[in-house]
Amino acid sequence: MKSIILTHKGKRKINQDYVLVQNLNPNTFLFIVADGMGGYEQGEIAARLVSENILTYLSSVPYIDPNHVQKAINKANLVIRQFKEKEGIKLGTTVGGAIVTSKEALCFWVGDVKIFHFKNNILQKESYSHTLMNEVIDKGSIVNPEQIIKYKHVVTRSVQGEVNRSQLDYFKVELVEDQDVFVICSDGVSDILNGIQIQQILDSTKSNIDAMDIIEKRLLEEAKDNFSLILANFKQA
Repeated sequence: MKSIILTHKGKRKINQDYVLVQNLNPNTFLFIVADGMGGYEQGEIAARLVSENILTYLSSVPYIDPNHVQKAINKANLVIRQFKEKEGIKLGTTVGGAIVTSKEALCFWVGDVKIFHFKNNILQKESYSHTLMNEVIDKGSIVNPEQIIKYKHVVTRSVQGEVNRSQLDYFKVELVEDQDVFVICSDGVSDILNGIQIQQILDSTKSNIDAMDIIEKRLLEEAKDNFSLILANFKQA
């Protein structure tokens, strides 16, 4: 499995994103992007704690399925709650990731970390963010464009010590091959580039490294928020 990682503070003072790439075993790969929540304290600590505790739990189970991933997130939630109580502060993070073998990819998320799946450089699937904007749209409520923009960054699920607000969503990709590419990114990326735009970059470049160079240049110029991205697949970068 090959992966390319990009993480940067953008126009912010510090980078509250955390990126994790780790083998769970020789044939299973874990990729995580966690985005510490703006407006809370020590978002970078929340992002790291959640990522590391998901890794620790998943490393200890005999097999991976959505139920075990949810248990890993619940364990991370407990750690965040204990940290909040000890320090007397609010902190939390959104998180998204993929557990990938040659037989399957399990892509999961809580909040607005985006996950895109491409095959032969064509977008196949993307995660549906847990935001107030999407909830309003799903309910058919009529709102003006200014409200929609405002609601876009209000997450309705996150890992901040409350289990009932950290239920994951997921999708699976069967039989992962060298034509499959996974992009996992914080909203600092997806605010600038959507799935179709990333598809166009992948399709117009000779390698994933070239594609990431273009993406990084665009983000350095335009991104106001922290931005983090993992691009992963089986073929040579």
